[in-house]
Amino acid sequence: MQTTLSKGFLLAILILFSCENQTGRDTEGLIIYQENQISWVRNFEPLNPVSVCRWPTRGAIYETLFLYNPIKIDWTPWLATDYSWQDNNKKLLLTIRSGVKWSDGQPFSAHDVAYTFNLTKEFPALDTRNYWDYLESVIAISDTEIEVNFKRIYVPGFDAIAGTHIVPKHIWVKLEDPLTFDNPNPVGTGPFTEILRFNSQIWELGKNPNYWQTGKPYIEKLIFPTFSNNEQTTLALLSGNLDYAGAFIPAIDRIYVDKDPEHHHYWFRNTGHSTFLHTNTKDPVLSNVSIRKAISYAINREQVVKVGMYNYTTPAHVTSLAGSMAIWHSPEIMDKENWVAFNPNKANMLLDSAGFEWKNEEERVSPDGSPLEFNIIVVSGWSDWVRSAQVITQNLKEVGIKTSVRTYDFGAWIARMQKGDFEMAIGWADKGSTPYNLFKSMMFSGYVKPIGETADLNWHRFGLEEADLLFKEFEQTSDEKTIKVIISKLQHLFIENVPGIPLFAELSWAESNSKYFTNFPSEQNPYGPLSVNEQPSFIFTLLNVKKR
Repeated sequence: MQTTLSKGFLLAILILFSCENQTGRDTEGLIIYQENQISWVRNFEPLNPVSVCRWPTRGAIYETLFLYNPIKIDWTPWLATDYSWQDNNKKLLLTIRSGVKWSDGQPFSAHDVAYTFNLTKEFPALDTRNYWDYLESVIAISDTEIEVNFKRIYVPGFDAIAGTHIVPKHIWVKLEDPLTFDNPNPVGTGPFTEILRFNSQIWELGKNPNYWQTGKPYIEKLIFPTFSNNEQTTLALLSGNLDYAGAFIPAIDRIYVDKDPEHHHYWFRNTGHSTFLHTNTKDPVLSNVSIRKAISYAINREQVVKVGMYNYTTPAHVTSLAGSMAIWHSPEIMDKENWVAFNPNKANMLLDSAGFEWKNEEERVSPDGSPLEFNIIVVSGWSDWVRSAQVITQNLKEVGIKTSVRTYDFGAWIARMQKGDFEMAIGWADKGSTPYNLFKSMMFSGYVKPIGETADLNWHRFGLEEADLLFKEFEQTSDEKTIKVIISKLQHLFIENVPGIPLFAELSWAESNSKYFTNFPSEQNPYGPLSVNEQPSFIFTLLNVKKR
C-alpha cells in the first residue's frame, strides 16, 4: 500500500512539473495552509472553544498581553509593557501599552483587559483555563494599569493571564449572549483584521489600518484556500501557489527541497513533547490502566516512526518528555515500568489477566462476551497520522484488539476531541516552558468535563487527586529545587497511571516557499517558530515576512 501511495504521489508531482503554472496567483497576499478543511466557516470568536475559530484569530486578529516565544523561551511585552508581583505573589500589577487602537479606531485600554477576564467570570463556559479557580478580581485602576488579585498564591497564573487574547469591551458589551456569537466581522488589535472576502473555499484577511507597530506588517494580506490533505498542500508548495505551511511532507528533501533548493525550505523543530494516542478514560474498558498499558506495549513505535513519520522523529519516552524537555527526566525513571517498549508478550499477559480471552485466533472478547474493539480518530488528510494509526491498528490486531481508523476534517475532529466523543485518537497535549502544563493537561481533575461538554484541555477525561495536590504545590513556589522534586513526582504518577500513551517525539511541522516572500524564520535565523500551528507565537513570522 505504501508503494502504491508513493508512486501515485510521485506521478502527481511529475504531472505538475510537466505543466506551466497558469493560475495567475495573487503575489500581494501570503498564501497559508494550517489545517485541512473542505470548507470554511465564518467564525472569529477567540474566547469560546466551541466556536472552532478560524486560524489566525488568536494572534493575527486578537493579541495577548505578553507573547511567549518558544524558540527563545521568554516572554515579549505586547499589549502590556511591564508587570510586577506584590503582596507575597498574591497581587499582579500590569502596565498596559498606551497608544494602541482597535481596528475600528476606538482606543484600547486597561478597561478592555479587565472586561475580557470578567467576561469569563460572568460566562463560565468561556473560562477554559480555570482563571476563577485562583483569581479574586481583575480591576482596571486606570487606563494603563491593571490590578490582578489572587485567592491564593498561583505563580503559573502569569502564563495564563499573559497569554489571554483581549477582546474589545465596546463590541462585546452589546452582545446578549457571547456563547452564541460567531463574530463574522472581527474588531481586533492585531496586524491583520480586515475580512477582504470570505467564501467556503477561500478567504482573505487584510491589514489592520490602525495597527500599533508602525510600518508593520510588511505584507498586505493573508490568503487561506482549502486543502483537503497533505498531498494537495505539497503540490501547492511545489507549484508556488502556497507560501507558508505547517504540513507533513514525506521524503521532504527529495520531494520538496531538491526541486528548488533556493526557495524551498523547512524547519521540523522538536517541541520537547510527544504526540499521543489518547484513550478516553471514561470508556468502561479503557478506564482500566492495565488495558492502557497493554495497548502501549503492543505498539511498535519504531515501525510507527518509520512508516508513519518517515523517520523524521524518534519513539516517545515513557514520560512523554523529549528534546529540550528531557532535562526534566527523573533519575529514578528507568526503574519504573517502561510500557513504551514494544512487548506483545507483556501486552497479552495484561489482557489475559484482565479477563479478555481469545474468541478465536484473531480477536479477544471481554468477560461479558463483547468484542474488544475501538475506533481511532484522526484528521483526514494528515497522512502521517493516518499512516501511524494504520500501523497501530495492525499492531493491536496481533494481540487481539480490533481497531478501525476513522478520519474527520479538522473542525469535526477537534469538536469530537473537546466533547470526549471518541474511544482512541491521535493528538497532542498542552505545552509550556516546564512540564507543568503538559502534566496538568493530562492529570488535573479540574479540567475533567462530563462527556458531551467542551473541554479545552484533558480531552481524555483523566483526573488524579494525588496529582492535583502536586499542581497546587508547584503553583505556590518559585524554588528551583522544589520544582524539580514536584516534576519528578508528576512523572512517576504519569508512568503509574498512563493517562495518555505517548507515541513519538512531537515535531513542529513548517515549510516555506520564498519565491514571492522572504525572511521566514529558520534554524539559521531563529527569531521565532516557523510553524503556523504555534498560536499565537506565529505572529513573529507574520510581522517579519516581507514581499520579495
